Amino acid sequence: MKKTAPRFAGVRVIHKAVDVLEKLGAAGGGLSLAGLAGAVDMPKPTVYRIAATLEARGYLGRTPEGHYRLSRRLADLQSGTATAQQLAAAARPEMERLAASCKETLNLGVLDAGDVVVIETIESPQAVRMSSKIGNRRYPHSTALGKVLLAALPEKEVLRILRGRSMPAFTPRTIVTERAMLVELERVRQRGHAFDNRENESDGRCVAAPVFGPGRTVVAALSISGPLPRMTVARVRSFLGSLFATCKAISAAGGGEA
Repeated sequence: MKKTAPRFAGVRVIHKAVDVLEKLGAAGGGLSLAGLAGAVDMPKPTVYRIAATLEARGYLGRTPEGHYRLSRRLADLQSGTATAQQLAAAARPEMERLAASCKETLNLGVLDAGDVVVIETIESPQAVRMSSKIGNRRYPHSTALGKVLLAALPEKEVLRILRGRSMPAFTPRTIVTERAMLVELERVRQRGHAFDNRENESDGRCVAAPVFGPGRTVVAALSISGPLPRMTVARVRSFLGSLFATCKAISAAGGGEA
């Protein structure tokens, strides 16, 4: 007798992927590859392929220990007003005030699945300007936003991100070694801000500072960027006071600690 497939059998690999997501959701703090494989009762190579795919699509992230965890992208799908959108809404009035005074392009960015993602932007009103767009994804090692966000992480997590994304040279000034980046990130921690000195684009400079959430955790970074002829080193440094003040106001407006 011919066997009838179970009703609603579905696609096996999707069932497995959902099992992985559900186990990670129940775990809360994250699971190692071995722990996750044991929890879903699947071979480690199978779980690795599923987890790697979900991580590449941004649905999984890693803890500082390298364990898999759910990323905020799942929450973004579930909620019409995602956390990033709430932060962007709180930041917009403060960014408008800063943009009116500096007249350069502003970007508010967060770290997601190893990328810097722009969640709010205000472009300079000047004819020659640095262009930006909400949703843009950028490498963290070559941008001021990325440096600020990486500097808030433990070294082990920084190295995992750098190795997972690679460190391509976008200009001759781009930092392309892990050792040099770790040194640069220590400078960022000491200064409280980061520079992109023609590292992401050869014709532009940028400065960024952190936005804090509860417990002084860095939840985002705000940058001012502009074309090289206007963005002299002296002018970039002149923006620091207003940049810090804006980040402090955004931190307070978003429910964080200023």
